[in-house]
Amino acid sequence: MARGINRSRQRRAELQEQAQAMAEERASRTPAQQLALLDARLGEGMGARKERAKLIAEMLPRIDAAEAKKEMKKIAKKKKK
Repeated sequence: MARGINRSRQRRAELQEQAQAMAEERASRTPAQQLALLDARLGEGMGARKERAKLIAEMLPRIDAAEAKKEMKKIAKKKKK
């Protein structure tokens, strides 16, 4: 009976390649595209609060991270209603 994932050198190398490919895909997306992807995966305004605040701060450089968090809270409250 198997006891989880095999972590041989070959498997670890495969996992590293997958992680690198995912990181490259993530880096190629704009903050707006990443927000849209998060909305599609988790629901609009739901989950990944810190990531969403960071993305909003990148899209709107005139506001800082604390203000971005406040904006996300406002959006989340509106979505729940």
